[in-house]
Amino acid sequence: MTQQRSFKKLVRERMSQTGERYTAARAQILAQRGTPSSPSSTGPVPIDTFPGILAGYDRFGGVQGDTAALSNLLRHARVMSPITGAAYGEAMVNGLCGGPGFLYAAFEYKGLPAPILSLALRSRSMPETYLAEGLPRLGLRFRKSETSSPKAARKALDDALSAGRGALCLMGMRWVGIVGRHGDDVWLDDRGPRPVRMSADALEKARAASKQGKNRLITVEGVDPKHDARKALQGAIADTARTYVKPAVPKSFWVNCGFAGLEKWQRMLVDVKDKKAWPTLFAEKHRAFAGLVRAYECIEHEATAPAGGRAFYADFLDEAAGILDRPSLKRAAAKYREAGGAWAEISSMIAACGDTAVREACELTDRRLELKDADGEQALTECEALLGRQQTLGPDCRITAPAALALYATMAEVVGRIAHIEKEAVGLLNA
Repeated sequence: MTQQRSFKKLVRERMSQTGERYTAARAQILAQRGTPSSPSSTGPVPIDTFPGILAGYDRFGGVQGDTAALSNLLRHARVMSPITGAAYGEAMVNGLCGGPGFLYAAFEYKGLPAPILSLALRSRSMPETYLAEGLPRLGLRFRKSETSSPKAARKALDDALSAGRGALCLMGMRWVGIVGRHGDDVWLDDRGPRPVRMSADALEKARAASKQGKNRLITVEGVDPKHDARKALQGAIADTARTYVKPAVPKSFWVNCGFAGLEKWQRMLVDVKDKKAWPTLFAEKHRAFAGLVRAYECIEHEATAPAGGRAFYADFLDEAAGILDRPSLKRAAAKYREAGGAWAEISSMIAACGDTAVREACELTDRRLELKDADGEQALTECEALLGRQQTLGPDCRITAPAALALYATMAEVVGRIAHIEKEAVGLLNA
């Protein structure tokens, strides 16, 4: 049995025991046993079957695509925590990048069949700014390359690989690790537990799709010997707490972020007079489908660990509590796990709302991740087909306006509970 099938088997076994969805069971297996390719789980990836991978790079994927790639690159570069002397785990990397937060936005554009919803469950809504927070807190000396020239961008990547270094590349709206090349192809370290082959031309187009990123590339050059790791850890925790009340966005947008954003979403779920609220914006049928499925994707998948990454952040807090001798962080961790349960409650009630189209769309979202765990390269084509199928399901949604109102009211109750729990958690972060 291949390493990837062994990992999927572990996830499936946990699902049958706990009733968890694939994403949640997967994250728990990773948290308990390391990444799928670590020695503590199913053994290192046999990289001889993937010619061109950097020597010694045998760990791929993780809970979140960007923090997984960064932690794997650090391991390959033999960057160790100056506090523990061990390699940085992904939970620690994620916590140093900023951990949880909240942003709510909903827009309606002329010509589109349904409104667009965005829920960001991390302290920085954009992937490039999220990772940028963690790099200095890890005490890294790193090189950042930005260029509008495709030729210069490809040379910067070739130079890094020739020097035996993996690189973080901004590909569209997400970071991936580039960890080898073979002929005209490159190897990617993404969220799945095995490398993914991509042509250099396709990578060039994907990098160019990030208009603001300007072919952004980051390589780890070493560590700062003067870095104060404990101070950085304290600063990361304080920053997470601060972004709930003073988000890292223009002040005019604060009402949509942090605790204010949670309160706004709770109100928007039930306000029947505001035309921008859910009873009007996502009233029924294909509109309800758009809001519900998008909420599910944002809570369980998009740029976050399952259930908004709250339990994942709790793992970081448990580790930080021991390092810093701050018992209050253990209590904060318990609160974040409680909040994670509430976030999972929302995604579960969406998936089980009784509408066939919504249920299938949520299942297809989970299935795409499962496919990537089985075969990251071959799965790309099949994942595109599943995404295409999902995008055709909206007109099949049969949710009525009264049913939508009832569901939104229940969701609003849970959002209110989340806000209360996370306020208690943030109080403990500041204790």
